[in-house]
Amino acid sequence: MKRERLVSIEKEIIRIVSNLLLSEVKNPKIKGIVSVTKVNVTDDLKFADVFFSVLNTNEASDPETAEKNKKEIQIGLEEIKGFLRKKIAEGMDLRFIPEIRVKIDDSMEYASKINKLLDEIKGK
Repeated sequence: MKRERLVSIEKEIIRIVSNLLLSEVKNPKIKGIVSVTKVNVTDDLKFADVFFSVLNTNEASDPETAEKNKKEIQIGLEEIKGFLRKKIAEGMDLRFIPEIRVKIDDSMEYASKINKLLDEIKGK
């Protein structure tokens, strides 16, 4: 399948899943701010790796609690991936609907840590 077509499918999946997280997902395990950062679809449309960014409100207070919350959110996302796939099928006209694979995107946390380290270096 052409890469342009795959990119448009990925963008549409991001749109659908983001809207579902805002409006229809009521799982109590998914707390804090959860957003879709990117989607990678395989060439044969069998799988879609959906990357979620998690921003916990109590993250700054205790890193262990933040990590525990992140694991709980990932479990909650794993529980609703069948629901997400069903809604993607309803929202898109595809012969094959890819299976959702949930991934947690830690790039925002990593960037924040780097910025803190750079600020510390500037301060010295």
